[in-house]
Amino acid sequence: MTTRDVTIGRLVAEGRLVQQLADKAMLRATLDSAERDVLAADANLEAFSPWSDAMLYEAGLRSARAIVQASGFRIDAGARAHVTTIDAADALTDGARHPIFVRLHRMRRRRNEFMYGMSPDPSASDLAQARRDALALLSLARAAVERIS
Repeated sequence: MTTRDVTIGRLVAEGRLVQQLADKAMLRATLDSAERDVLAADANLEAFSPWSDAMLYEAGLRSARAIVQASGFRIDAGARAHVTTIDAADALTDGARHPIFVRLHRMRRRRNEFMYGMSPDPSASDLAQARRDALALLSLARAAVERIS
């Protein structure tokens, strides 16, 4: 199954998303944290690139979560919550940023390999793309949060 196969209706029906009012102040704080994740990634780029990659993933995940929550949904904290978050954000943006969300899934897998197993260090091009994607998602999420009335 690809992310494009996922619909919000399906995620709600499966109990992976639940309707909930958006908290604009909390989402702004979440995105401030995502921006700090990018700064932490930049600071660790030379010394420890896998940690930099993990921080960029966290920035992208926080941004995806903000997109979902700004749209009036809470993400079930059960198994596969990160997958649900990324898939829901992709669906909520009508697939317009689908390649970014596909790469965010790849970053999730790299982060899991780094945290729980052994993996090669990410390449400089992987890290550069991850940073561009994290910043693009931050921008997208900030716009979604600012639309909350």
